[in-house]
Amino acid sequence: MTHLRFAILYFALALSAAAAADAPAPVQTTPKLETLNRQILENTENSQAYSNRAYVLALLGRKDEARADLKKALALHDKAPMHNRAGWAYFNMGDYTDAVREFELAGKLSDHQAHYDYYSLVLGYWGTGDTQKAIENYQLAVEKDPRLGSAKTLLERTLEWTPLEQRAMHEIYVLWSKAWKP
Repeated sequence: MTHLRFAILYFALALSAAAAADAPAPVQTTPKLETLNRQILENTENSQAYSNRAYVLALLGRKDEARADLKKALALHDKAPMHNRAGWAYFNMGDYTDAVREFELAGKLSDHQAHYDYYSLVLGYWGTGDTQKAIENYQLAVEKDPRLGSAKTLLERTLEWTPLEQRAMHEIYVLWSKAWKP
């Protein structure tokens, strides 16, 4: 029995090593990241640079660094737009509960007057699996920005979004257009 356990453990380790060898190396830097690093070196109080760098780091899969930058950005600038931006970074890291928290706080702080409040909430609620709230907020987003109410203009509106952001919006759009749209 001990030999069988050893063989299974060895096989599992071999598979892990093979998978790690095939995995692409994480991206360490990009021109955008270098620019943001320089901006932060020049001004350590630049909340927007921290926020932007957090988003880039989130997209690169460097979650711990992204979270640290988000914390710093929010400490420097505790306002609705910064909370919204943090929500987008959390969303792209797959931290959907944190994304919803930030999107809800941004909406509260702006009294839901920012153009992005409702469609940001759509992303967060999609991520947490709260389809009802996602669709309700999609309707509110369409009322604020009618371009979101058409497949063609939604596609144009989200063209430069990440694939995950696009997927969330398009999936909720389909549900909204088939089951909710007045």
